Amino acid sequence: MELRKKLGAAALLAAAAMATAAGCGGRDDPNPNPTPDAGCTGVCSTDAGTNDAGTNDAGTDAGTDGGTGPAANQIAATRKLSFGTKATLRDVVVSGVHYEKLSDQGNGSWRSYFWVTDPAAPKEGLFIHKFYTDTPDAYHPQIGDTVDIVGYFGTEPNNSPFTGRRHHLANQQTPAVPLAITPKLTDAGTANLPPANEVTVDDLTASLAAAQNSAAYLGTRVHLAGPLTLTNPQPSQLQRLDNEDAGTLFYGFEVTGGILVYHDKTRSRTFSDGGTFEGCDFQKAALDGGSVTFPNGITGVWDTYTFAGCLNGSSNITSCGGSGNDRDSGVPGTDQRYTYTIIPQGCEDLPGEVADAAVP
Repeated sequence: MELRKKLGAAALLAAAAMATAAGCGGRDDPNPNPTPDAGCTGVCSTDAGTNDAGTNDAGTDAGTDGGTGPAANQIAATRKLSFGTKATLRDVVVSGVHYEKLSDQGNGSWRSYFWVTDPAAPKEGLFIHKFYTDTPDAYHPQIGDTVDIVGYFGTEPNNSPFTGRRHHLANQQTPAVPLAITPKLTDAGTANLPPANEVTVDDLTASLAAAQNSAAYLGTRVHLAGPLTLTNPQPSQLQRLDNEDAGTLFYGFEVTGGILVYHDKTRSRTFSDGGTFEGCDFQKAALDGGSVTFPNGITGVWDTYTFAGCLNGSSNITSCGGSGNDRDSGVPGTDQRYTYTIIPQGCEDLPGEVADAAVP
């Protein structure tokens, strides 16, 4: 008798604790295979709650129309700046949250990594790296917030697990200048979100072939039209490769057309404190013999993915320490330094069906 389940009704999972390890940013080449850079052009930091570093050199203000309002295609213009250049984004909307953490210093400050989209140019998005000391320190983004942001253009550190080399705005290291966020509309919720961009497999395949400064839809929410099929529950590009769990853990799955889905916010898991989360774990369902389909497609943020292995054997990929991650991150099984994945923000982004899964 066929067993059929519908998954995807779970509430939005809070941003996963994917802290960025210390390191330096990589320079973007005209293809998704950039070579390691010689200097620190991204955020170089530890998760101490008191200090952080952004780009190294002060630049000129870019990305605005002189202060009177948002410039046309302001995010696209920012992605073409030299690393270390100051940029201002006006009236952008928080469209996804990758990670956030309240400081353990007891001062009420937040560290948050999130995406923003320009409603005037909804095919443009960008990752934002806010440290505890960036202003306002107590601000942590909520999806749907409208904000202005002044920061410095660069990339996430090369050895950041999963996010390495991703374009971002962050603070400046020398001289120290904080990332400045001005909340303009808060608590607006998803009603304030620009609609997800409707895309096809062909659209995303074309994006895969482009570098970050020209890849379409990057940093925005996309809806990949269905029907789709989970074609590979353990794609080599998403494999964990290091001293522990090598070859046994895969951070997502592949669907029709070879599109990768990074499932950190939707997979079931057991936490270090013994707590558990029962997600819409389609990878597990497929490994249990299920046939997984997404009749209505998949939604999520389209952005970079790379892997930096833990060199000290730690089971916590995000807690290796400054020198504990492989600095020269890349995409397992390829010569690429990064690729792109869909990043669902919760199970509501993955309305899937499973047939013929094994009964526990």
